[in-house]
Amino acid sequence: MTAEPAGVVSLTARRQADLGAIASGQVAAARAQAGLAPAAFAARLAALLGWEPSAEAVKRWERESTPPGDVLLACASLMQGVPASSLPLFAEMRGSFSAGALVGPWVTTYLFSHGGEPHCHADIAHVVAESDDRIRAANHPPEPRSQGRRKAFRNEIEARLAGRHLVGEWQNTSDTRYAGSLQLAVLPGETVMEGYYTGVGSDVEVSQGFWKWVRLEPDPGLPGIMLRDPRELHHLVMSHSQIDVPLTLADIRGES
Repeated sequence: MTAEPAGVVSLTARRQADLGAIASGQVAAARAQAGLAPAAFAARLAALLGWEPSAEAVKRWERESTPPGDVLLACASLMQGVPASSLPLFAEMRGSFSAGALVGPWVTTYLFSHGGEPHCHADIAHVVAESDDRIRAANHPPEPRSQGRRKAFRNEIEARLAGRHLVGEWQNTSDTRYAGSLQLAVLPGETVMEGYYTGVGSDVEVSQGFWKWVRLEPDPGLPGIMLRDPRELHHLVMSHSQIDVPLTLADIRGES
């Protein structure tokens, strides 16, 4: 072999280091997705490996050393069919309260750009808790309202609690080109959440906007209604404070 000139970093060594970092990230992502402490995650791995790693080994694989191949296969198996968490750095940061406190319908609204002008979107996000610090949400039924668009934005959301913040991702299912991230502060009382989204504006730009959520009283008639004009709902939600009572079906119902 030809020796590398002094001061030149081997590309092979750099590639190996990059692959090692990716492998470590896969272990961290699998544990974050499972929402388990290192010891509990080690026990989960043991059921697939046939041998039991220690909690200390899990920590090393995430931060210092490259995990063995069978460990990577076990992590992939645990995450099969489940999107990898993009938030491994939040794995040790737990929520200030149980995600169950957020379960139920929420009126949400934000502005988006359409034809170069700001337009209003409004929907009802139905939150379900997947664990003490993880939620999923879908914004229908009823059908969302996106000003100026024939087909409204249907979104699915996955997020986790970190302190009093929901940090996660959203995916548009009516036009799968659009996806992004969100961070919402849960105001005391758990009836108002507000923060920001970022998303795909185009192939070369990122969009962003303020996103506010207000709790809605559950009602069995909710799925069958048509929402009010999104501009009206945007004004209603933006003027709602955390000390106001939750909104009701009468507040959000539009004329058929």
